[in-house]
Amino acid sequence: MRIGISGTFWAEPMVGSGQYLRHLIEHLPHVGPQHEYVLFLPAYTQAEIPQIPHIAVDLVPTPFDKLHPKLAKLWYEQIELPRAALRLAVDMLHVPYYAPPRRQLVPTVVTVHDLIPLILPVYRGSMMMRAYTALATSAVRRCRQLVAVSDHTRDDIIDILKVNALQVHTIYEGVAPDYQPQSEAQISQTLQRFNITQPYFYYIGGFDVRKNLTTLLRAFGRVRRRIDQPIKLVIAGNRPKVTSAFFPALETTILDEDLAADIIFTGRVSNAENAALFAGAHAFVWPSTYEGFGLPPLEAMSCGTPVISSNTSSMPEIIGEAGILLPPHDTEAWAMAMLRMLNDQALNTEYRQRGLQRASQFNWHSFAAQMIKVYEKA
Repeated sequence: MRIGISGTFWAEPMVGSGQYLRHLIEHLPHVGPQHEYVLFLPAYTQAEIPQIPHIAVDLVPTPFDKLHPKLAKLWYEQIELPRAALRLAVDMLHVPYYAPPRRQLVPTVVTVHDLIPLILPVYRGSMMMRAYTALATSAVRRCRQLVAVSDHTRDDIIDILKVNALQVHTIYEGVAPDYQPQSEAQISQTLQRFNITQPYFYYIGGFDVRKNLTTLLRAFGRVRRRIDQPIKLVIAGNRPKVTSAFFPALETTILDEDLAADIIFTGRVSNAENAALFAGAHAFVWPSTYEGFGLPPLEAMSCGTPVISSNTSSMPEIIGEAGILLPPHDTEAWAMAMLRMLNDQALNTEYRQRGLQRASQFNWHSFAAQMIKVYEKA
């Protein structure tokens, strides 16, 4: 069987869809060597054409590549990608994000990471963005098979898109090999680079409104006022340049809680730095109100870091009993959990062990093997 895969996010290896695509491409030839694989690479992304063993790469141009990237993306997804699949005689096409072609010239599989734009109003965007989402939703319903990244997302797909449950398959993501327990030297070098002293709590995962950072800051403020020792909250990632309903301002809360000297914003971090920051933290804190999967808590557990997480959406499913799960807006519960992780070393050690055991159950090899079965079914 010849399998085509859309490479829209190949040029963005740091975003979730880019990581998903790269791990998929890396592992498919190992678990399914009996098949052929073609990576369709849209020319508008200006990605360097990769040399990947056992993977053919086809560069797909559009008339708008140098004129209008958004229009080029739409044209690639809806016009050129299905044409390329037909031209190279692939037996099935996998679009690993929420934008398959509506006119499907070959059997098509789509990965649905979440249905956030259909569930949370603030994520619906402009009229143009809503039209794009409506087109994508119509196309997703036409796909031969659908892959969900969690049972929670699978339930959303069935309930909201009204898709036959037999067409929707949960396949969990894995953890990159970068994320594992780190040596003291690796941790120390990274902490020195960012001028961080221990103990600290760590967060990475975005600044948009559902990430619920205001609750985290208020809970940390309570922790800070209840202990005598220095303690930091380290927040990684590129902060938005402007605030809005989508990206709420954090500065007001930081000033209200008198935390200006206790918050460290690192900016963007590499995978190696991220792993060291996970490993050096007293706990990873994850107050998000909605996730289709939620990879950062899993990466934290894989580094041996205790996790304090919200108990909503997919989080109980992914974390299980390996972390402390809390209502996302219960500020006092968050403060108490953070204090427990600081003051109870036995509890901290217990959750480190639980997390390592839990994270070992998620791997990209198993993910790719299950994906092959879905391809064959399609």
